[in-house]
Amino acid sequence: MHTYFALGTRLGSRGHPVADYRAVDFLRQEIAFFEARLKEMGEAGDCAYEHALSRAYESLLHERRGQLTQLQA
Repeated sequence: MHTYFALGTRLGSRGHPVADYRAVDFLRQEIAFFEARLKEMGEAGDCAYEHALSRAYESLLHERRGQLTQLQA
């Protein structure tokens, strides 16, 4: 069984309440994951790979927080 999840082209569309709740829940889970990984690696990691991964996680974390803000507005 494959589940397709898309945040949609119109964030905060006020579509189906269950779909909006799932999107918010999904974003919160992703945010928690990125925060946990960044905490595990430390501020910037120990090697070049972790430095790059840390920057990518920071960028994704910023995006997800923005998306969550738009959905909750």
